[in-house]
Amino acid sequence: MIRNFFTLKKMMIGVLALAALVWFSLPGSAQKKNPDKDQGHEGHQHEKHEHEAQKAGGLKHDDHPTAGRKDDGRKHNDHPAAGQKPGDHKEDAHKHDDHPHGDQPPGQVKLNPEAVKMANLKVEPVSVGSLADRVQLTGELVFNEEKTARVSSRLAGRVVKINADYGAELKKGDALAVIDSLELGQAQNAFLQAAASYRVAQKAYERARLLWQEKAISQAEFQERQAKFELAASERDYAENRLHLMGLTDPDIARLLRGGQKRKGPSFHAEVDSTFYLRSPIAGRVVDRKVTPGLVVKPEEELFVIADTATLWCFVQVPEKDLSLVKTGSPVIIRVSSLPQEEYSGAIDYIAAMVEKATRMTRARVKVDNLKGELKAGMFATIKVSSGSRMALNVPQTAVVGSGAEPYVFVEQEPGLYLKRVIKPGLKADGRVEALEGLKEGERVVVQGAFTLKSELEKEALEGGHAH
Repeated sequence: MIRNFFTLKKMMIGVLALAALVWFSLPGSAQKKNPDKDQGHEGHQHEKHEHEAQKAGGLKHDDHPTAGRKDDGRKHNDHPAAGQKPGDHKEDAHKHDDHPHGDQPPGQVKLNPEAVKMANLKVEPVSVGSLADRVQLTGELVFNEEKTARVSSRLAGRVVKINADYGAELKKGDALAVIDSLELGQAQNAFLQAAASYRVAQKAYERARLLWQEKAISQAEFQERQAKFELAASERDYAENRLHLMGLTDPDIARLLRGGQKRKGPSFHAEVDSTFYLRSPIAGRVVDRKVTPGLVVKPEEELFVIADTATLWCFVQVPEKDLSLVKTGSPVIIRVSSLPQEEYSGAIDYIAAMVEKATRMTRARVKVDNLKGELKAGMFATIKVSSGSRMALNVPQTAVVGSGAEPYVFVEQEPGLYLKRVIKPGLKADGRVEALEGLKEGERVVVQGAFTLKSELEKEALEGGHAH
């Protein structure tokens, strides 16, 4: 019994010893026995693996997230220093004293004093002042139709000679050309024959009147000769009037008649002159000539244009919307591009009674003095029509940037700070512009250098709001 007990005890001790030996031989049992040592070993292995990874991929230690921390993409240098808010470091790196920052309000430009001086900016307060109420229109210069003659021949014929060339200064009645007309020769011959018949009938009538008074002939015979005389007188007058219609004057006819009375023989060929002078009906200058020697002309053809260029007309095109500003008697200033320094004054003396359907324009007229002869018919002109003046809020024209749908100015908020402000322009006169909307009296606007500020705004837009 006792022997069996000791035998069992020895067996239990052996089993426990075997179990202990097996336990110590298991993996991880060393970690539990010496954790600090194992941690150091693990760190050593980590560094070894990291060194190998650096060789393979070029990664630095800072590129790996540490245990218990999410990778937010920042390096150690990205962390704010003590007392510094996140993002301050980057703003410092992009800070620029001369230009607006990325958080600058739209349409605002900020410049330091040195930049303002370099840009040569000047400001001026918005004010209320008197503006001439003017509208600028376009027109064309033409000859004064009241002093222009378009000359044609009364008779068909052939041009024998030209007496007046382009630009010739003429008096009324001066010869323009000599024309040979068969019709004129025939008319002169008919007149001379009628004049001769008249003289014969006149002598017969006078003799018959004396005989009738002496009772030598009957009353019937006297009346017959009287009737023939009156018929001859009528035919002579008809032939003379025809010559007048052809352009011959009383002296011309008297000269022809004297030649006919001196003729020797039945023919009037020697006395008839089929040529005549085409004469200027007015004083002026030859502004157009359409004939050459030898040309056969007809009565309806225009041969010369004579114009008195001391005055011209300017026909003005008035849009329907501006008709209320243009009145008969309104003073105007006319300019032409070829004489930019010259101004020609006048007044509206005629406004058409209708608006053209196609253009929605009405034609007005101005008479323009042209004593120096500088203006030419056919020139295009700009016409400023004045219709009084009125008080208006206004700024210099140089302050307004752009002429499209949204012209604007730069308003000074404080020295070096300027805000773009869209305005609604109105009347424009004498280098100033009425501000119907967008400005208040007393506000200070940039009147010199506005385009420099415009360039700054455009540069910011291209650079995404940062001006470097």
